[in-house]
Amino acid sequence: MADWAKLLPDILSLIARRIHLFEDFIAFRGVCKPWRAVAVKKNFNGPQQIPWLMLAEDDNSDQRRFVNLTMNNKIRTVTLPEARGKKCFESRGWLVTVAQDGDMNLLNPFSRAQVSLPHISTLNYFTHEEGDMGNIFMYVNKAVLSSSPDESSDYVIMVIYKSGWLAFCRSGDETWTTIEPRGGSFFDIAYYKGNFYAVALGGKIFVCDIGGSNSALALNVGQVPTAFLYFHVRSYLAESAEALLVIVRDGYQIQYLDEYDEDPDFDINNPDESRIDYGTHEFHVFELDLNEGRWTEKESLSGSALFVGDNASICIDVSRFPGIKANCIYYTDDCWPAYLHFNRGGGKDMGIYNLEDGSITPLYSGQSFSPITPPMWVTPSL
Repeated sequence: MADWAKLLPDILSLIARRIHLFEDFIAFRGVCKPWRAVAVKKNFNGPQQIPWLMLAEDDNSDQRRFVNLTMNNKIRTVTLPEARGKKCFESRGWLVTVAQDGDMNLLNPFSRAQVSLPHISTLNYFTHEEGDMGNIFMYVNKAVLSSSPDESSDYVIMVIYKSGWLAFCRSGDETWTTIEPRGGSFFDIAYYKGNFYAVALGGKIFVCDIGGSNSALALNVGQVPTAFLYFHVRSYLAESAEALLVIVRDGYQIQYLDEYDEDPDFDINNPDESRIDYGTHEFHVFELDLNEGRWTEKESLSGSALFVGDNASICIDVSRFPGIKANCIYYTDDCWPAYLHFNRGGGKDMGIYNLEDGSITPLYSGQSFSPITPPMWVTPSL
């Protein structure tokens, strides 16, 4: 039998360049070390990837399962011990991980490359009580990259932390730099045409000035119509082919439990308990004209689809992706103020929202819950 590990690197590279499915390329990488050495980004000629659904961790496992919606919800299992027991966010195909000891890293879940980030304790006003793991895991709420670390060594990562504050670091920094909070509590961030934008409570849109010699600032550049914020749960920012989009997620969430404290029969973890719950019931999408400061509500996504949650929000042209529905919003459960009240954690509030008719269909037929990292979108990259 031939020893496939001894094939010449040039021949292996030629084989790798003929593989067009990302799943097959990952399988090629897993054969042996020589094959893994040539299965790099420059040798992959496949198309742009659609986000995969990374399911919640199974009992402190070293493996993570990913659901590919374009292949009849096929599940691929990836060995990923670097993410074990960690809070995760996603941006540009990389995970931002937060460990119990406060270590933060960038992690590519498919190449398993890692880049160290400043420790969580370098965020301004960080406080932590010994043994309070929930405080560590929920201190950072979102993370977005300006560019992928494997495409540029000059990247910036911005995070939302504490009660909606903003901070950033450049590649190689040892501490986080806080942005002066002029806009209150922030919900989401997007990197758009060379700048970071953030959406705050109340629908205000800010551009972040991080290049000046003085302290970094967030400057107000727009406002979502307040009439659409009455049942507001979350807001997201995403770049479309034409403009910057603001996505408003309406629903209901747990905020206060005081009224139930005196009821000895109330059990929040009882699945039959109907007095308290959370969930999404609709979305609104707005297109922002940054030059004029004008908003236009969009009734469709012009053949695209949006993916929102604990990932950096992304807008995808679905014409090349069979199985992905146009003019729909694919959303995962990122309502941590609500799901932290349940022992099983988040993973309940997921679905596919049709922007044209307002219908919601299931996203994933199985169950996948976690109080640390519920299912989230990850765009495959190398």
